[in-house]
Amino acid sequence: MPPEPRTGLSRLLRYTVGRRRQFAIVILLAAVSAAAPVVGWAIIGDAIDSGIKADNPSRLTVDVVLYIAVGLTAWILGSLTWQMLAGIGQQIVLDLRRDVFGHLTSLSLRYFSQQKAGWIIARLTSDVDALSEVLNQGLTTLVINSMTLVAAVIGLFVLDWRLGVVALVILPPAVVATRWFQATSLIAFADVRTRIAVVTAQLAESVSGMAVIQAFGRERAFQSEFDGLNEANRVSNVYAQKLSSFFFPAIEFLGVIATVCVLFAGARMIGAGSLEIGTLIAAMGMLQLVFQPLQELSELYGQVQAASAAMTKISTVLDAEQDITDREGAPEIGHIAGHLQLENVVFAYGDETVIHGISIDVPAGGCVALVGESGGGKSTTAKLIARFYDPLEGSVKVDGVDLRDIQLGSLRRQLGVVLQDPFLFSGTIADNIRFGRPGATDEEVASAARAIGVDRVTARFEDGLAHVVREGGSGLSAGERQLISIARALLADPRILILDEATSNIDRPSEILIEKAFDTLLRGRTSVIIAHRLATVRRADEILVIEHGHVTQRGTEAKLLSEDGPFRRLAETMHGMPIRDVA
Repeated sequence: MPPEPRTGLSRLLRYTVGRRRQFAIVILLAAVSAAAPVVGWAIIGDAIDSGIKADNPSRLTVDVVLYIAVGLTAWILGSLTWQMLAGIGQQIVLDLRRDVFGHLTSLSLRYFSQQKAGWIIARLTSDVDALSEVLNQGLTTLVINSMTLVAAVIGLFVLDWRLGVVALVILPPAVVATRWFQATSLIAFADVRTRIAVVTAQLAESVSGMAVIQAFGRERAFQSEFDGLNEANRVSNVYAQKLSSFFFPAIEFLGVIATVCVLFAGARMIGAGSLEIGTLIAAMGMLQLVFQPLQELSELYGQVQAASAAMTKISTVLDAEQDITDREGAPEIGHIAGHLQLENVVFAYGDETVIHGISIDVPAGGCVALVGESGGGKSTTAKLIARFYDPLEGSVKVDGVDLRDIQLGSLRRQLGVVLQDPFLFSGTIADNIRFGRPGATDEEVASAARAIGVDRVTARFEDGLAHVVREGGSGLSAGERQLISIARALLADPRILILDEATSNIDRPSEILIEKAFDTLLRGRTSVIIAHRLATVRRADEILVIEHGHVTQRGTEAKLLSEDGPFRRLAETMHGMPIRDVA
């Protein structure tokens, strides 16, 4: 069986590939920097025993000069170590955030329909920030203090092994305390990350739906829900910090015990004439170099546990399976004519089958319209054509080639989609039109805008196409946003075009403008129109009525209106009156 994917901080090891030389240099600098204060205490001990006590001014002078030189070296090397480790840490965060976002963009719509937007945002924000804090400051603390701890222990044993053995009296209880904290804090900090994600998800949902919340007077209800989630987050954080409040002082107290033991044993050795006073003072200084970094590492451990929990959450995104992928060795499709075929397509959301053996054949440059009641499977069919999903059975083909046998990017570059609720990104109107074809010139953008009628929209703005719109296109009417999205599709010059309820939310004056824009947009392209309005679907070469995932009727508008069937009933519903038989 393949090994389980790493989910904790060990997963970050892959980001060290290619940086091993940097790490080697940093470890060398940190080792020398960590050894410096240990050597400094040894010099102090020698200065006391061989300089002051022996009344040897020249030896004392040499020790003072050496001590200053060692301190200066430690300062320079320590500064370099901090800078290099901070740079490495932030580069790892940069690469991780890029990987998470890149993986998100490769996931199918199924994933985003199953996850709350706030939950996903929490992975890229608060969880990555928790890692950033550890990698920015914690990595430096870890490396420098670990090196200092090792150097101090070695120095203590080299100075006098007996004092080193005495200092180890605190090792067993320290190991027990650390294991307890490791087990309990990991669960606690994982719960903290979960609570933060829930709060972020509720906040994102509330901001997105604020107009509905205020329209129905639900502000207090949502405030109450937010307060409950916020309180649960507070309780979870308090518990995690309570664990830290027991562990960190315990480690500090163990340091006090070790200091007392070494001082007591050293005093007895001095009394027995087997130890010099300067050596004991140096040993006490080195012991502080053991417990000062040990204390800082203990405090860091809480941050590491939080970062480990955050990395576990991030891993759930990185490990999400890409269900829409290019098969190995799949070729690019090249320029397509646009002949579109759906052959006995079956599709299901989970256990619920929503498309039952649909077959559609649209010749290159042809136009087909899909109509029917909401929930019948029209939009799902369009998503299959765009390969947002793959069929469970049957196939979707372009120019006779199954979409699963070509590179998805080569298809999407020749595919245009105009949605019911067009999304505009923050930026200028020109930027939004250029979105589907970033390399388009200003003149090409202006030409597309004129062809669709966007120039009527920009006429009311002083900056014209350079007018800046906010995210989502707030400040523009639904019709204006739709015209901009149609101009975007026209500039992209797709071979296959999907119009998904593109006029359903538009007022009558805007609809007239948009219908004229469609005449320009659809010319010479293979088109799939999903709509309820007759004015939109009547331009189709063939109309398909889709009910509960089945094609129940198909033909031209005249043919379908002449029959007593679902299309005629839909038309009567849209017009509010019976439609006479068409001869």
